[in-house]
Amino acid sequence: MAIARLSHVGFNVPREIFEQEVEFWENVVGLKQVHGIEGQRAFFTADPLRDHEFILFAVDGAVANNNTDDCMLNHIAFDVATDAEVSEFSARLRAHGLAVDEEGRGRKRVDIVSPAGIRFEINTPPYMNPRGRDRAEGARQTEGSGIPA
Repeated sequence: MAIARLSHVGFNVPREIFEQEVEFWENVVGLKQVHGIEGQRAFFTADPLRDHEFILFAVDGAVANNNTDDCMLNHIAFDVATDAEVSEFSARLRAHGLAVDEEGRGRKRVDIVSPAGIRFEINTPPYMNPRGRDRAEGARQTEGSGIPA
């Protein structure tokens, strides 16, 4: 038995900003809220063929987030098909007053933090950048040879 793919990711967010976080992921990021329990859980999808990939859970008390040293999750990333779509996301997020980091690291991407402190990226997949694919292929070829990739 082998794992086929990641099914979904669930995040705890403080109850007092739960609705703001739901609004952010639905109306700013553009994920579709497919179901949930008002004030408690919200399930989102980006893929119309899947039930959900992303869940928010309202919890009481403090939640470790990107701004705290005890945060376990570094970030999540969403792929879009083209560099133009990354630019469109960047413009949309900036229009909502968000700080957007656009350091490319070899491909077009933006780095954002949600109101609840969930850090995420919007980028093109690595295979969309021929230089990225070449680096990956070079790494496989030199693996075990003692030659740095």
